[in-house]
Amino acid sequence: MSLLEVKNLIVEFPSRRGTLRALDDVSFAIAPGEILGVVGESGAGKSLTGASIIGLLEPPGRVAGGQILLEGQRIDHLGHEQMRHIRGRRIGAIFQDPLTSLNPLYTVGQQLTETIRTHLPVSAPRRASAPCSSCGTPASRRPSSVSTLPAQFSGGMRQRVVIALALAPSRS
Repeated sequence: MSLLEVKNLIVEFPSRRGTLRALDDVSFAIAPGEILGVVGESGAGKSLTGASIIGLLEPPGRVAGGQILLEGQRIDHLGHEQMRHIRGRRIGAIFQDPLTSLNPLYTVGQQLTETIRTHLPVSAPRRASAPCSSCGTPASRRPSSVSTLPAQFSGGMRQRVVIALALAPSRS
């Protein structure tokens, strides 16, 4: 069985001039342990494909056809709350620009704590720095850095924090 299977995915955006079909008949399958690389020119639909899979397609965009299956379970038709529980725990994404993924008003520790509490029945505050150790973030070497705002980190460190956020529910 495939870990992730995308079948004939169609994504559309309504506009004043009609409907723009941004993705047309995208299909692939990823087996457990397999790695898929998606390459293409800017605007080819790589990020749009990823956003559609994890349920973060921005309105007015919509999945107009096809299916997205995670471990055999169809997820493309799930509601916001159902996807929220799957996203982060069973499927996620690490976006290219970490500043768009991090809330600049909350510390790294607050964001890690929220992620852990959302997906796991644990006491998150004492575990907030644990995911950082696997990514080499400052919090793994200096626990006080979990009280640091994202803007106080370098771009590379912010990217590591985003990776730690993606791994937090599965590692804690």
